Amino acid sequence: MDKKHKKKLKRATKKKKEKKIAQEQEQKMRNQMNMFDRMPDSCSACKEEFPKTREAHMSWRVVVRNDEQQVRLFCPDCQDKVTKLMEINNEV
Repeated sequence: MDKKHKKKLKRATKKKKEKKIAQEQEQKMRNQMNMFDRMPDSCSACKEEFPKTREAHMSWRVVVRNDEQQVRLFCPDCQDKVTKLMEINNEV
């Protein structure tokens, strides 16, 4: 096999790998979107009710665990508490 054919084969293989990765990422996103109806109406830690506002959608965090078919929702206050705890644990 000459250089030209090797290069062509290498490009084809690379393109195939990239396509496979894109398909896997797309499937993962589809799985997460299918679990949207499992999202709780309140914070999973403190039970604060989730307000249906744009600001809340931007500041609250959604954690999806596909393996466990579980969706959790966390308010900004609980996110701050976890961040502070992590900082304290990293200092020790």
